[in-house]
Amino acid sequence: MEITFKEQSLADLYEGKKVRDKRFQFQPQVIKQYIKTLNKLRSLDNIEQAFQYNTLRYEKLSGNLKGKSSVSVNMQYRIIFQEIASEKAPFEIILIDIEALNNHYS
Repeated sequence: MEITFKEQSLADLYEGKKVRDKRFQFQPQVIKQYIKTLNKLRSLDNIEQAFQYNTLRYEKLSGNLKGKSSVSVNMQYRIIFQEIASEKAPFEIILIDIEALNNHYS
């Protein structure tokens, strides 16, 4: 499964680069877990396999985030992403577009 990033700062965090944008400055352990979580997502053959990892707490979001999904980085932070399906049958999720790393309660 391919992963893309809406913002370059999210990609930089994943690649271990310094990020100047204050919105994306997190404690080192959060960044480490962010990278680990994205590596788990990248290793999946299909998104349904995310249910096998209880620690990911994969869920489809509702309300103003309807159409998006999330996985937990830790008890405080989550990664919000959009699933993009292939254009041909069997319409499997082939791309995950990472939109945010944020606090569960924001």
